[in-house]
Amino acid sequence: MSEKVIEYYEYDEEGDVLDVYFGEKRPAWTIELTDHIMLSLDRQTGQAVALSFLDFTELIHPTPLGPRSFPLTGLADLPLVERDLVVKALTTPPVNAWLDISAVQSLPDSPFAVTHLQMPPPEVLELVAAAV
Repeated sequence: MSEKVIEYYEYDEEGDVLDVYFGEKRPAWTIELTDHIMLSLDRQTGQAVALSFLDFTELIHPTPLGPRSFPLTGLADLPLVERDLVVKALTTPPVNAWLDISAVQSLPDSPFAVTHLQMPPPEVLELVAAAV
């Protein structure tokens, strides 16, 4: 049974940036998943170290049709081994509690991945509301 990772949050009101740390801050490889979402990983263990959300209040603001989705353009240029590492991190805890990943099948042989931000924990919403 795996132990639940303690999350830490830092919100920069001026930049509207939310950083979510999974455990202690430590050096990591960071990939820009979208123009607004970055994932930091420990390459050796494959564990997520942090997520950063730029324009956070915009990311969590729904559209009339539901949550805003963003193509995971950062996966396209990664070598296959690194892409697999990132996809595994995206689809397992703790990252999958923050990001919902799905695929859009535009053509039969060319699906592409998209994501949207899950509803953040109440303490994050309170942190952002207190800063605004």
